[in-house]
Amino acid sequence: MSRWFLWFLLAPQVWLLAGLWRDAGLPPFDMGALACLFLAFFAERHAVPWLLLGLAIGRAMVDEAMLPVQILVLGVPVGFLLPLRTLFFSQRWLWQAFAAALCAVAIPHLAGVCGRLFEQPSATAQMDGITVVWSAVLLPPLLLLLRALPPFRAFVEPA
Repeated sequence: MSRWFLWFLLAPQVWLLAGLWRDAGLPPFDMGALACLFLAFFAERHAVPWLLLGLAIGRAMVDEAMLPVQILVLGVPVGFLLPLRTLFFSQRWLWQAFAAALCAVAIPHLAGVCGRLFEQPSATAQMDGITVVWSAVLLPPLLLLLRALPPFRAFVEPA
């Protein structure tokens, strides 16, 4: 019970930390891609829907689109990558970098499509090539760090 309390208390705050990262002048990365990769590759499978809800709440705090749109924007890449979890067995960082670049391209497009479909424009609907490159470079080591920190550590599936 306490791990869920920590999840819904702390997980939405990672979006604010990503904003502080950018404001500090550090290389930009796509926080949505980081969230999707954690859920798809490392989170406990039975907990993914509720973990997705916590991350979508955080994304809704920093974006104009409402919670259902954020669930779709994050849930579609997770649903696509989740069955591929068993294929990422060798050179995991290379596969993670490829998946991070794929998510960093797909998430802004999904945000734009869902925003137009539900008439809720999203501020993150614009893709930036530099963000895609930095996401591919930074997300594998950030995933390693994220899996060691609470509240994410409590939901990492045992290997």
